[in-house]
Amino acid sequence: MENTQLPEGSKTPPAPSDPPQAPVAPANPFANAGQNPQFKKFTNAVLKLKSRASLQLLGLQAGAIAAIGIVLALCYLIPLASLADESGLGSSDFNMASQLNSFKAFIMIFGAVLGGGLKVSGSGGGFGMYGELSLAFAFVSVTSIVAICAANYLIVRKLRRGARNRGWKSAALVSGLHALVLALLFLLISLFGKLSIEGGEFFSAAISPRYAGVFFTIALTVFFSQFLATAPQRTSAGFPLLAGIREAVSLAVATLAAFAVVGIVVAVIQRPDDMPWSMGLLLIPLLGSIGSYAAALGFLGALAPNVSGMASFLGQYTPDSMPESALRIWDIADGKGAWLLVLSVVLVLALAIRIGVHRGRLANGFNLQRAWQLPVAALVLWMVLAWLTNISLGGDITADEMGQMNGSVSFGITWYSVVFLALGAAIVSLLAEVLPLQVYRFAPSLLGVIAGKEAAARWISGQAPATAATASAATPADAAPASASPVAVAAAGASASAAAAGQPATAEPAPALTPASKESKKKAKAVGFSVLALAVIAGLGFGAIAYLNGQRKPEAEVEAYLALLADGQAGKASEMVDPGIDNASRVLLSDDVLSSAKQRLELIDVIEESKEKDSARVRAVYSINGERHERTFTVDAGDKEFGLLNTWVLNEALIVPVEIASDRSAEVNVGKATVTLAETEGYYGDGGSFAGSFYAYPGIYEVSAPGNEYLKSEPQELRVDHPDSQPVQATLVTTTTGKLDELILAEVKKFATACVTVPTNLNDGCPSTLQSKDLASFSVVSHADSVDIDESGRFNTSETVFKYKFNDTEYSDYDEEELSRSFDGNVQWDGEKPKVTVEGESWW
Repeated sequence: MENTQLPEGSKTPPAPSDPPQAPVAPANPFANAGQNPQFKKFTNAVLKLKSRASLQLLGLQAGAIAAIGIVLALCYLIPLASLADESGLGSSDFNMASQLNSFKAFIMIFGAVLGGGLKVSGSGGGFGMYGELSLAFAFVSVTSIVAICAANYLIVRKLRRGARNRGWKSAALVSGLHALVLALLFLLISLFGKLSIEGGEFFSAAISPRYAGVFFTIALTVFFSQFLATAPQRTSAGFPLLAGIREAVSLAVATLAAFAVVGIVVAVIQRPDDMPWSMGLLLIPLLGSIGSYAAALGFLGALAPNVSGMASFLGQYTPDSMPESALRIWDIADGKGAWLLVLSVVLVLALAIRIGVHRGRLANGFNLQRAWQLPVAALVLWMVLAWLTNISLGGDITADEMGQMNGSVSFGITWYSVVFLALGAAIVSLLAEVLPLQVYRFAPSLLGVIAGKEAAARWISGQAPATAATASAATPADAAPASASPVAVAAAGASASAAAAGQPATAEPAPALTPASKESKKKAKAVGFSVLALAVIAGLGFGAIAYLNGQRKPEAEVEAYLALLADGQAGKASEMVDPGIDNASRVLLSDDVLSSAKQRLELIDVIEESKEKDSARVRAVYSINGERHERTFTVDAGDKEFGLLNTWVLNEALIVPVEIASDRSAEVNVGKATVTLAETEGYYGDGGSFAGSFYAYPGIYEVSAPGNEYLKSEPQELRVDHPDSQPVQATLVTTTTGKLDELILAEVKKFATACVTVPTNLNDGCPSTLQSKDLASFSVVSHADSVDIDESGRFNTSETVFKYKFNDTEYSDYDEEELSRSFDGNVQWDGEKPKVTVEGESWW
């Protein structure tokens, strides 16, 4: 029996069979390969790439990708080049400013934007050591991916005029070839974007795009967008999950756009005054990441870093703004980020209405069979977005003696944030089944505003959504015989509509809705306003709690404590944080002392370094008389107030040990307060000086001792800076006044006068020459005019000049002679009154 089966695609009937002939070997052994239908399709698709239409499409696709890459690369390059010029890197050995202004740098950033990051490799050494460095910095631009997909989709649909008349295999083959050609083209371009950095004779490095990232990013984005633009939609009739995928894509795009706008507005408002406006260009390539991060926070997720390997030892060198723990919605903008919850609620409601209207309305109302696809597809899609938006830096360093060390640090959306986003999609999907009907009863015109007038009109009339599958399925009904009943035609259309919407073919289309009565509208409005009021109250309450918790930060506790010290309120500061020392040591921790300080601390900044569930580390920066100091506090979590509001407790007091000493006075003045010092034992076991050990709050204090007309001490400065600074001491040294000198000289004058007066000239202590009864005359020529007093109270005066003459005898006559002597003695104190005792002439 003859085999009359035709090859696939043949349109001519088989020719009559010829008599059998002897087989002839083909001249080309590969000629029979063309008989393989799959290989023939592939060769035809490759040959069609040279056609004018294909070349035109490839040119437009390449131009769109290049334009997107150029714009986003300039958004990175302009701020970086400006920053390099301002920071003076142009004058360094690396000459970064000129490097960033080169064409190679532009191609490098261009490739990094398209490929998702940079690679750094280098080597160098010094001081007898040599090492190699290899790093990879990954930052995928979701903005570029979305822009390329959207542009490519629109270009393909425009040139193909929306034709989807090919099978999905043919669409995949053509899309794959276009993706391969464009990926190789941009990979070739990115090869020219390599910078070389030389650090003298000690270091050299090369920075280049991630070439594999460039190839696969372009290939995948072009393939999927072109495939979606050319593949037939009727496949969704047999694969209901495609409806959920389309809904998930729409939900993700709307979510990213809404939260990206909010993120940009917040970034512009919070921009520091000293930040140049060119830095704002960096926000454009980061729109996708900003939207993803804000969406994760808005759905009660979190962002968190992940550090591994040797990178864990580099925490002390990272900027203070780098988070070290999970970042949640109430940690943003001092708790104001909690208002993102309001946007999340509004977005969920709006998307539920739109998706529900576009699904179509059924007679049986709620249909769970078409509600599960959206959250499943959204879970997968958000997992991909979480992976794409993860920013990471990792690599390894190899040194001669230290061996190989590796580590990595990354920042992105946490895994449970993806789950929360998928739960949000599930809420949207469930509300989509019931919310449009409630909105129609309350405000019918709102359906047209949110979902579009045509879609709202079809939903109200009960018609199926307008899809390609519906149109193709309507053909058998339109071609039905004239004798076919209208019921049969409607049944065929209903089955096609149900299949297109991803629902069972037995689902009945809903009858057209009639306008609600006034009574129903009033009830619906009453219920709607009640629900809205409860939602607003709940949202405001939750937002208020989140805002208050945002204000109740651990750094706020430290800031409040330091503010009390800056205001001189030592008593309240001690009540807030108990110093934990005995009462004798806290005499300087009083308002009288702190308020009278010459300088108190000035608070500069309070920064949260790390935060955990039960504790946080807060670094405070303050200055005293312009000198900056830092102190890190540990703040513990307290019991929740009213069961809702966070509390933090600071248990570390900012106190500094000080020592005060005085050589003579047991009481000293510190500011307006009087402090009693303890007497120390002297060298010979008798009473010596006075000293005391205390604690004080940071500041500059004046320490003085009470004086009188005979004694004085210069006030000393007690500079209390930081607990870890050098020992803080102030020692008061007492000196005598001129009044005591005058008193001593007066007593010495009396003593000298007595030495030239009979009979007191014979007293002990007078010059021995004057202690004689054989003197014709004696007198004081000049008295002492200065005195020296030591710490023990001993004194010694300048010389007193005497004149004397012995009695003449029968054998000799005497002339007048002069005698110079200084006197010494001591001063004893009876309270504040000195008692001067002149002991006699000094031989020293």
